[in-house]
Amino acid sequence: LSTAAVEMGQGVNEKLRQVAAKTFSVNIDRVKTETTNTTRIANTSPTAASSAADLNGKATEQACRNILNHLKGVAVSILNASSSQQIELKDEIVYLDGEQTDLKWEELIRTANLNRISLSSHAFYATPGIYFDKSKEKGKPFAYHVYGTAIIEATLDCLRGIYKIDSVKVVHDFGKSFNPIIDRGQAEGAIVQGLGWMTIEDVMHDEKGKLLTDSLSTYKVPDIYFTPEIEVEFLENSENPMGIFKSKAIGEPPFMYGIGGYFAILNAMKAYRPGYEFNIPAPITPERVLLSLYPKN
Repeated sequence: LSTAAVEMGQGVNEKLRQVAAKTFSVNIDRVKTETTNTTRIANTSPTAASSAADLNGKATEQACRNILNHLKGVAVSILNASSSQQIELKDEIVYLDGEQTDLKWEELIRTANLNRISLSSHAFYATPGIYFDKSKEKGKPFAYHVYGTAIIEATLDCLRGIYKIDSVKVVHDFGKSFNPIIDRGQAEGAIVQGLGWMTIEDVMHDEKGKLLTDSLSTYKVPDIYFTPEIEVEFLENSENPMGIFKSKAIGEPPFMYGIGGYFAILNAMKAYRPGYEFNIPAPITPERVLLSLYPKN
């Protein structure tokens, strides 16, 4: 299986293996993924904006169905059936009119190969129905939306300006997840990244525009000690007809829950100084918290 998706630890290759295995109804161990290479898959979309599983998953499903149609034709000949609509593959066994036969996956593939039937396919998927008219500023730029809510608790040391994000409880819209382990991990990682974005990751430049926060000694990123207790619940009854196997994109959407970390800290500051109007830009760093709690004026 060779696709345009670039695996960078987000688990997209595992999801694509699942797509192929489920479409063929074979054990996932039979599916091997190759690295992304434009000599094999040209005209690729970038692996960005949480779109890789959707776009490449749909293309993978189409290609597998093309091969599956060829295999059903071979099964028709072997079983003396009258139509490929009578043929179904389930758990590496061929069924005829809903009845199990003795024809198994390996024999079916062997026969197709000996009869010079194509066992490869190329497919391309572009999300249908999306458009945007820049001149009118109207259109449908997204195939679907993702929903969710979060409760974030934070503790603030009002004397020193330091704080701790204690817990994040999220209900997130994954659509109909077909790999909850990967999706949960992606959500947890995005939440931590979003919290860092809103709290400690402060990009600074000097008066000439030179980047000052150019190393881990000057640019703080979330680590295991920063990470709060995270609970992620899957929103129920949220099947997505536009996504692969009715799922929804995961990766960037939970990143936005980090905004709640900013407001949790801000609410703690307001509890300490009721009635005071704070005006703090993000990220809400401990330095900004301390200076805002005790302004010079």
